[in-house]
Amino acid sequence: MKKYITLLLCLVFVACDDGDIAIPAFEFEDEVHNCEVRNGNYTLFRLGIAEGLIVTIAETYFKEEETSTELGITSENVIYRTFSSEVSPAYFCSDIPPTEPTILSNWTGVSGVSNLILIDTVEELDDMGILIGYTHHISFQNLKVEKGENYLAFEEGTFGEFFIPLN
Repeated sequence: MKKYITLLLCLVFVACDDGDIAIPAFEFEDEVHNCEVRNGNYTLFRLGIAEGLIVTIAETYFKEEETSTELGITSENVIYRTFSSEVSPAYFCSDIPPTEPTILSNWTGVSGVSNLILIDTVEELDDMGILIGYTHHISFQNLKVEKGENYLAFEEGTFGEFFIPLN
């Protein structure tokens, strides 16, 4: 009887799925890319080899003065995606999204009282001290993205810098 129970337990453990948990890399290049303003929103993104972190922010949050602004993270304004192959900036700025690379996973931002996008805006001056635009330092507080019942959480993190020249 012990042999049968041992054999049964061995079969159960061998037959179990290990879950094949794929943990996203979250390794992005330094540059923050952007698309032209559409419908009053900037689409900003950072790219990895086959991944992208996309943030959509209304242009009204990018002030032309030194200030700090915050807005809530939502499933609409923060998206993390993994792709079947390397992705280029053109992928995000096309009017019609290309069919390649394909999206392997789509993680969306989770709302919460303290889940925030923070924007610190500073003046940029040229060598003669003349104002040429504003740099917006974008970071996250309590960033959480989810896909189904799975989620990834980061207490804080820097998204990057986004420069807007004066008109």
